[in-house]
Order: sequence, then C-alpha cells, then structure tokens
Amino acid sequence: MAWETWEMWIREGHKMVQKKRWLWRHLRGVEMHGIIVTWNCRGAASKDFFRFSKYYTDIYKPEILVIMETRCNPKKLHGALKKLGFQYFLHVDNVGFSGGILVASKEENIKVSLISSGDQYIHLQAHNKNGQEWVFIVVYASPNEGKRKILWENLKNIANANNNNPWLVAGDFNDIAFANEKKGGGLASAKKCGIFRDNMDMCNLSDLGANGPRFTWRGPIYHGGQRIYERLDRAIGNEEWRLMFADVQVKVLTRVSFSDHHPIMIALTGSINERIPKPFRFESAWWWIIVMLID
Repeated sequence: MAWETWEMWIREGHKMVQKKRWLWRHLRGVEMHGIIVTWNCRGAASKDFFRFSKYYTDIYKPEILVIMETRCNPKKLHGALKKLGFQYFLHVDNVGFSGGILVASKEENIKVSLISSGDQYIHLQAHNKNGQEWVFIVVYASPNEGKRKILWENLKNIANANNNNPWLVAGDFNDIAFANEKKGGGLASAKKCGIFRDNMDMCNLSDLGANGPRFTWRGPIYHGGQRIYERLDRAIGNEEWRLMFADVQVKVLTRVSFSDHHPIMIALTGSINERIPKPFRFESAWWWIIVMLID
C-alpha cells in the first residue's frame, strides 16, 4: 500500500477522534443540563436521608433538589446538602412531624428567588443562564381535602396574576387525575379525579407526562391483601412554559426503601433516557491492521 494511502488513513482516523470527542462533550452537556429533582422523602432527620440524597445527586446531578415532608426543621439539612454541592436554600417550616419543604439550589445554570410561600407551596422566580425567565412552584399538597382546596385557590390567584408568563408546578399533589392512576384498594373517586383536572384547567396547566414506573407512591396494604399504588407526584406546566422547554422530559426515578414515594426528575433540555456514548479511544490493536495493510 502506498505511503499516501497510509497518510489518508491517519488523517481520517484523526477526524474520527475529533468528531467522537465533540459528540461526547455535546451529549454529556445536554444530558446533564437543567435537572430538577423533587422528592417526598418522608422524613429527613436520619443518616439514611443523606445517603440516599447523595445517591440521587451523584447519578443525576440536579441543579435544584426539592425535598418534601422533611418532618424536621429544614434549616437542619443545610449542612448535609452543602456537602452535596448545594449552596442556596429556601424552605417552608414543618408543623410537628408533618409538612416541611426545602428547595436546595447550586445556581450554576438556574437561579431561583422567592416570590411567596404558604404551608403547601413555595412560589419562585427562576432565571436561566441563557436569559430565560419563568415561574417555578413547588407543591406539597396536604392529605386533607379541605386544605388542598385552599392550595388550589392560591394557585388560581397566582395564575390570574401571572399574565401568561411561563410557569411550572411540580411536587406531591396528593391527588390523581384519572382512575387508572390508582391500583389496589377501593375504586378511585371519579368526582375527585374530575375536581383535580378542573383545578389544573382553571390554572391553564397540563400534565407533562412521565417515563418510568407508572405509580409514584407505594401505599399500605388494603383489606383483602392488595397494596395501594397511586400517581401522586407529577410536573405540570402552562402552554408558555411547554413552548419554552419543548424538549422537556420527566422521569419517575427508582424508589428506595427509605421513602414510599419515587423521586421525580425534570430535564429541561435533552433526553434523560438517551445513552451517553463512551469516550472514543484509539485501540492499539488497530496499528497492527494498518501495518499489515502497508506490508
């Protein structure tokens, strides 16, 4: 084989290396940009909370981590979460052993500032690094139907004052929208499902859907031996927000024994299921092929 042909092989191999390296950097950046994780942890006062929080943050690299039902003063969690890279914190206090919402942020690509808060929500203004602005509301709805009604009245007031700005609402709504979002136990109430859907409609909010397990909550064993499962955790957004983040994907993450809720991951850009290619490496064995071809 002529020397010129060998040189062509080397040039093409070099181009391939550069393309593979660019693809690796590009997909890795898309994969990990704008990640929000919300989790009803059912208590954050134990060592297990930190261990599993580290598990989720090491794998998914969220820029914003939302912890619900802390069952302890959220301020006590600042030190542990700082070890995971979070530096900025906003919270709603718990009431005894119930409630409590904590928003932890790294503020690398998304900065959040407090607008208002209540027992069941935190209302935030989000600023993306690229200049995008949108509203983010974290919800931990009460199991009490009357208190949930108050939450939705607050959300409707926010919607009326929102002037069609993009907004996202995510967390534990303690409600289901359809009967097929429940498994086991008694039949789901069609009336309650309808009220939940009507509340979303009146706020111009639509479910973003989700990949992964169908149900987000593992409930108790009902009479007759059936365990109850429901989809209580979700992310919903208005049309303006969905147009701003047209590639958004939501995934229900693996549940750990520490909590009866699955965490929810919201990826603002890119595919959270896309496999990241391995970095390209030139195999030394390939040189033997080149040498044999030259000979």
